[in-house]
Amino acid sequence: MPIAVITGGARGIGQQLAVDLVARGYRVVIADLDDTVTDATATSLGPAASAVHLDVTDRENITAVIEHVETTIGPVDLWINNAGIMPTGAFAAQSIDVARAIVDVDYTSVIEATGAILPRMLERGSGTIVNMASATGIKPLAGVAAYSGAKAAVIAFSSALRRELRGSGVRIIVVMPNLVRTALGAGISPPALTGSLSAAEVSRAVLRALDRGTFAVVVPRRLAPLLHLSALLPVRLSDWIDDRVGSDRIGLGGDPATRAAYLAEVLARRRRE
Repeated sequence: MPIAVITGGARGIGQQLAVDLVARGYRVVIADLDDTVTDATATSLGPAASAVHLDVTDRENITAVIEHVETTIGPVDLWINNAGIMPTGAFAAQSIDVARAIVDVDYTSVIEATGAILPRMLERGSGTIVNMASATGIKPLAGVAAYSGAKAAVIAFSSALRRELRGSGVRIIVVMPNLVRTALGAGISPPALTGSLSAAEVSRAVLRALDRGTFAVVVPRRLAPLLHLSALLPVRLSDWIDDRVGSDRIGLGGDPATRAAYLAEVLARRRRE
């Protein structure tokens, strides 16, 4: 039975991935910060799932979790760096502590977790690491400046690492979803042109990538050409299109009360740690 560890696995995309991987015959370890929710998610999935406390910004905790899983359950075949936060709003109004938290959770933790699990996979000559990035890493948006930057860094890190690992037996997959209907995107009404996704759609895309050996996955696939084309356009034309489409609605819009409640919950979880 292959073993998968999912960071941020208690909610949203991570929870859906856990459900789908258990259905595929994986032994899934749900690693998250909120012990109550993490335990409940693992219990709901039955004996093929277990829970472990993980703060992805704590290097020692990451190392301890890997040691615990490989000692008590078995070697990790699949590690999914899924934990993430997305505070929104104008960068000038965002505290530097919030910006730093975005970088720590959304990018630095990916590097540190990958650095901790990768040597074990290389020694075994097998394993897969999935890094959850974002479509905003390709097409940055106003209102999510720090988030877009962190996700762009995840994409670049994954791309460079893919080349290093050729022939090693270890695979890297980077996933770039559009806005997903989870707590992370609560209160945001996306432009009609791009819409939003369910966690199930993202999970299915990850499973397809695992089956096909795909490296880079944009979800939905139809957005990939548009995202890559946008990076080639002159700035004025790109701005004109964004203004017509309403792209700023994602990062600078949203229901203020809902977005404030999301940020407060994110910060509260980190303070409790």
